[in-house]
Amino acid sequence: MRILLAVVDAGSMSRAAEKLGVTQPSVTRAMSELEQQLGTELLDRAGRRATPTAAGRQFTTTARRIVADFDSAMSTPFQSPTLRIAYSWAALTPAVERILRTWNGKSRSHSVELVRFGSPLSALSTSAADLALIREWTAQPGYRHIVIDEEPRVAAVSSDDPLAAETAIAFTDLAEYGLVLNTNSGTTPDDLWGHSRNRRRDRTTTDVEDWVTTIATTPGVFGLTPSSTADFYRHPALTYLTLRGAPPVTSSLIWLDDRTASVAAFAEHALNQTGRN
Repeated sequence: MRILLAVVDAGSMSRAAEKLGVTQPSVTRAMSELEQQLGTELLDRAGRRATPTAAGRQFTTTARRIVADFDSAMSTPFQSPTLRIAYSWAALTPAVERILRTWNGKSRSHSVELVRFGSPLSALSTSAADLALIREWTAQPGYRHIVIDEEPRVAAVSSDDPLAAETAIAFTDLAEYGLVLNTNSGTTPDDLWGHSRNRRRDRTTTDVEDWVTTIATTPGVFGLTPSSTADFYRHPALTYLTLRGAPPVTSSLIWLDDRTASVAAFAEHALNQTGRN
């Protein structure tokens, strides 16, 4: 059919062959075979020109639609039966676990799985993931989101630090401590403090494992984190403390504006499970 369309558009066998990058005899042979299969002439061959017959015009109309539909189908990205949710660390909070369990527990066209990425947002924007779980998300153009969880914010200190003997502390107790920040996926904004503190001892890390190690092995520093970190990253040299007056950490489900129907269905399910709709 593509050869027929090329001949009709070019007006001759030779020009169609040039356009298709094949020899003229192969075009002539293909057209003869197609006409034999259909039992009718599709082209009037007058000299070097080739124009469609009445049957050829009718068949060409159908052929264009079939070829266009085929090309459209082939250009549509394959949708996996599994939706991938990108996360960076400690994703399976009770709220997330409930959302996934209630979704995967029913017969659906798409299952859902959590996949760890260094940058969930990059995974989402490059289509490596269908959705992303991101803490402390700030709305951005091109993305949609719903808040699915809020966690208490806790402080982490070395287990041999004097503060480790306390059950709860305040921001003022940390004024002389250095802050360890996870610059890649951390949840501690710079404006969290309502008072001055000593920043000379601050440290930076790029992932949660280094964050844990730095706090556990460095005197006089601390970190702030969602309470779920204490469940996923327990360490005998690290103590997590309730931080009085600290705002909670929000977790959001993020997806692109041009979402698929399956992503939209899961987002609606997640919203229903949170009870925030």
